[in-house]
Formats: sequence, structure tokens, C-alpha cells
Amino acid sequence: MKITAKLMVALLGLYSLSLMAQADMPAGAPDWLQQVHEQKRQQPDAMLALLQQHEDSIPSLPRQVQRRAYQEFATLFGMMGQHQQQLAYARKGLALDDAADTLRVELMYNLGFATETQSNYLEAQQYYQQGMKLAEQLGEESLRLRGLINQAAALSGQEHYQEALALLQQVYQQVETLDDWELEAEVNAELGLLYATITFEEEGVQFLDKAYAMYKEKGWRKSKIAVLYNLARSYSFLEQYEQAFATYQRMLTVSQQYDDQLNLYYAYFGLAISSHESGRYNAALTYIQKAEEFKHLLQSPLSEIVHYYEKSLIYSGLQQHSMALQQLMLARQYLQQLSDGESDSMRLNIEFMQAHLQASLGQYEQAYESMQEVFFLFQERFNQESELALSSLRLSFAQEREQAERALLLKDNELQALRLLEADRKRLIQWLWTAVFAITSLVLFILLLWQRMARRDTAPDSPHDQEETKSL
Repeated sequence: MKITAKLMVALLGLYSLSLMAQADMPAGAPDWLQQVHEQKRQQPDAMLALLQQHEDSIPSLPRQVQRRAYQEFATLFGMMGQHQQQLAYARKGLALDDAADTLRVELMYNLGFATETQSNYLEAQQYYQQGMKLAEQLGEESLRLRGLINQAAALSGQEHYQEALALLQQVYQQVETLDDWELEAEVNAELGLLYATITFEEEGVQFLDKAYAMYKEKGWRKSKIAVLYNLARSYSFLEQYEQAFATYQRMLTVSQQYDDQLNLYYAYFGLAISSHESGRYNAALTYIQKAEEFKHLLQSPLSEIVHYYEKSLIYSGLQQHSMALQQLMLARQYLQQLSDGESDSMRLNIEFMQAHLQASLGQYEQAYESMQEVFFLFQERFNQESELALSSLRLSFAQEREQAERALLLKDNELQALRLLEADRKRLIQWLWTAVFAITSLVLFILLLWQRMARRDTAPDSPHDQEETKSL
């Protein structure tokens, strides 16, 4: 049950925290598009309606303005949880032009986000990486860091929490050097979400509180509501149920005020989960039935799975095992829409819950078969994790060996360099001594020559010369 709650937190974070950098509005943009650009965070419903009102005129606008309009459509549909429409408009914008600009980065992120909501994580990450590469080429650091946040969300959706945390911590350290409050709010919201998911709920609450204050100051309603949901879930994990209920009620009030039906679903669903976790099964059933009035707005198979699984848990708590098993069968139908390897925890939970319910109904043979499936899935996942760990260990050893070889090579090169320096020094000293000897020898030779010449000049005349002098 705890795992299910964690999955639900990640699911809402995925839907709600798709913040994008805002590129400048291109020349020739009409006033209504400028208004959408500036007010979509504060009035998403009204701005989407304004866009739809002018949609027929978009093809007559300059191509760059058309791209911006489709980007605004994609962003707004993402905020509204209508991810199929988000995907369609992101593709429209990308198909218009392949210009390497910030607008293309935003469209790539929207495309990745819409793909991620369908649990196609690997494909989504490819779109994020393409967008990040272009952002880096353009020198747009804030936009590149948003790509890292998107990647972290995708990794978290695949339960690769350590990798996700490393990316978010990297962004958190770098955001201090940038004057970008939106990026700061986003990384705080995502860090809070991830900490809550990996059972560091108190740390998660601190980050979420900071993000909520920032979104509240700017009036970003959708983002503020999403953080409220994650705060409520964190309080529930901490078993602070009264605070959780109060936070859900705040979310419910705001959602009702703006007739935000998708968030009404999440508010009622969150109340159902916390009621169930606190043992209030009748209240939980009432809340989840209320949530079902808005369930048709969900566009993700994982959302459907979590809904029916949670409802099965509630019926089980009420000892209505047949009803619980029916809900579980509905959840299994949506499992078929997920590819192998996606939401393994959910698959394990469903099989285990099914075995428990079958045993409660006296269906022991079916329960035994379900437990065999549980063991098979568990063993498969254990083998996969062991293989990944072994591969990681091998890679680690290979990297350590390569580092050691590089270190030895570096030391050998340093030693060779020292030997060459020593040889050069010896040769230099040898040349110096040779030069000193040569100069000294030359000086001595000059002195000796000078001395000899001096003696010759001062020597007395010979006797023969004296006699010649006298005769004269």
C-alpha cells in the first residue's frame, strides 16, 4: 500500500510540473497571443479558451508566430492534463519548421512530457536529450537545466530514484548562480516530490513548502494546487492525517472555485487514500466514488491502474472481497497497455493483492497460482536488478582499472620527464664546467703569453751587443 501511494505522488508530479522557459514573442504576433503568453499560468482555462477561439486564424499568421501558438496550445493542454492534445500540438509546431531556436527546445520538452505521461519513458528521455543538446548549443543554461529536471522526473517514474536525485541536486546547486525564480521553484517542487517518494518526507515537506510559497506569490494556480497535493501526500506518509486532510480541503476549495475538474479528481482521490490509510474505510469509499465523477479526464493507463488498485484496497478494508477482486481485474486490464518493465512494482502489488483476495474467498488453487506469479515477477525483477548491479560493478572495476592505468601512465610520463630534465641538467653542468675550463685555460694562456713578452722586453743586452756599442 505504501508503494502505491508513492506511485501516486510521482504520477501527479508528472502531470503538474511541466514548467517551460518562456521565449520572446516573435514579431507579428497578435495581441491575443501575447495575452495568452503572459497570463496562461494565472488563468489557464481562460487562456486555452482564448486560443481555441482564434485557432482558425493561426494558419494565416507568419510561420514563426504559428509555431509559438502551437507551443502555447501544447503547454496549456499539458497543464490541463490533456496529454494527447499536448502531443498533437507539439508535433504540429515541430513540423512547421526545423529552426534551431529556443522555441524548438520548448516544443521538444512538451513532446517528451506528453510521451512520458503514457509511460513511454525511454522515448520521452530521447526527446528531452535532444532538447537539452540544442539548449546547450544555444547557450541557454536555464533551458538546459529544465531538461535535466524533466529527465529526473522520467527516471523517478521508472523508480530510478538515485539517478533522479543526482540530477536534481545538480540543478539545485547550479540554480543559485542563475536569476531564474521559475527554475528555482520547479527544482524545489521536484526535490520535495522525490524526497517524499523515497520516504524522506520531512525533507520533502520543506522543499514543497518553499515551492508553494513561490507559486502562491506569482499566482500560478495549477502549480500551486499540484504542490498542495504532494504536501498532503507527504503529511499522510508521516501519519499526520489531520494536516493531510486540511491540505486536501484547501486543494478541493481552490479546485471548486475555478471549476478545475481534473484537480477535483485528484483532491477527492487523495482524500480517499488518506482516509483508507487512517482506517476510515467508509469515508474512503465515499471520496473515491466522488472522484469517479471526474475520472474520465484521466489520459494515462497508469492513472487508471492506481485508481482501481486503491479502490480494491478500500473494499478489502471493508471486507468486501468480491468487490475488491472486481476492481483488481479492472486494474489488470490497463496493465496490458504498459510495455514490459514499466511499473513492475504495480504489477507485483496487483498479483499479491489478487492472491490475498482469492485466499480470502476460499479460492486457494487460484491464490496459489497468483503467488507463483508473484514469485516469478519478484525473481525476474531481482535478476534484472542483480544483472544491473553486476554490470554497474563491472563498469566500476573497468573504470577503476582505466583510472589506475592512466595514473601509472601519467607517473611514468612524469618519471621520463624528470629523467630528461636530469639529463639536460647534467649536460648543462657539463657544458658549464667545460666552458669554465676553457675560459680559465684561455685566461692562463693569455697571462703566460703576456708574461713572456714582458720578460723579453725587460731583459739586458747580450755581450756581443755591448762590444759593438763600445767600438762605435
